[in-house]
Amino acid sequence: MKLLFNVLLLLAVSSIYAQNNVKGIITDKNTNDPITFANIYIPQLEKGATTDDNGAFTLSNIPNGTYTIVVSYIGYETVSQNITFPNKTDLTIAMIPSAIEMEEVIVSTPFHKLQSENVMKVERETVSDLKTKGAVTLADGITNIAGVESVTTGVSIGKPVIRGLSSNRVLVYTQGVRLENQQFGDEHGLGLSDDGVESVEVIKGPASLLYGSDALGGVLYLNPEKFASTNTSKADASVNYFSNTQGFNTNAGFKSSANHFKFLFRGSLAEHSDYKTADYRVTNTRFREQDFKTGIGYQVDKFKTEVRYNINHSKLGIPEELGVQNTDRSPLIPFQDITNHVLSSKSTLFFD
Repeated sequence: MKLLFNVLLLLAVSSIYAQNNVKGIITDKNTNDPITFANIYIPQLEKGATTDDNGAFTLSNIPNGTYTIVVSYIGYETVSQNITFPNKTDLTIAMIPSAIEMEEVIVSTPFHKLQSENVMKVERETVSDLKTKGAVTLADGITNIAGVESVTTGVSIGKPVIRGLSSNRVLVYTQGVRLENQQFGDEHGLGLSDDGVESVEVIKGPASLLYGSDALGGVLYLNPEKFASTNTSKADASVNYFSNTQGFNTNAGFKSSANHFKFLFRGSLAEHSDYKTADYRVTNTRFREQDFKTGIGYQVDKFKTEVRYNINHSKLGIPEELGVQNTDRSPLIPFQDITNHVLSSKSTLFFD
């Protein structure tokens, strides 16, 4: 019994000392004024924080090791630097004002670096930016990324084209999982909703072959929505209306994180009638899409794990010839009735 008690005590002490807290202040390099609401993020741990009115922040429960900390704020150059624990506990970072758009961490490349630090060029767009450009679906939105086109059958069915190649010459990743559902006929789309997706990264050129010989055209990498920052909760909802198809996209989500546990969920519904050209509506391009995404994560000491699940149910009309001109949203025959499931799990063990 005494031996067991000593072992448990040793494990408890090790656990205490394996966790670190980092505090810091973010300031303007020219004026030394604190920067409020700056974003601090450690991509390897998927931990983040936001500065308060004094420019201060705290990140808790960080295991020993060397990590990259990224600080970003609109109107300033993004700062990226390595920090080592347990040696580093306090930070003072001065940001340089800049009119250049702040950089984001590229997730699809090794070591999660900024674009300026990568040896390969990666095109990156946030889904929120794609939506502001009028994208109805994800397949429609990716055509706003440089070098990316789409083979479409109507509005709802589309697949990416990179460097003139598509189907089984373009790889698609979501939640870190390789999808195999769009390589064949023209009527085989992505089967994914852009709701619950934070950003889209496109790898072109020789670097895409790092993902396999069948990535000859390129790689489309979809980054899922991040969990909430530690000890915070967030809820949101939105509705978008599209006059051309007289349809709507609506979604709502909630996420919350404690010191160790975190979770999120998001549901969405999209309904559209046949899209309209200058002279007529294209019959049976109507569609209905229901999507639900959820995730749960846990982190303690030197171990981090997360599980994500996505179910997508779509009814997609297949256009054949011009027919009755109306704005009905009920699918006509022929149509696809598809349900896609994506389940992913990622665990990380950190070493000193």
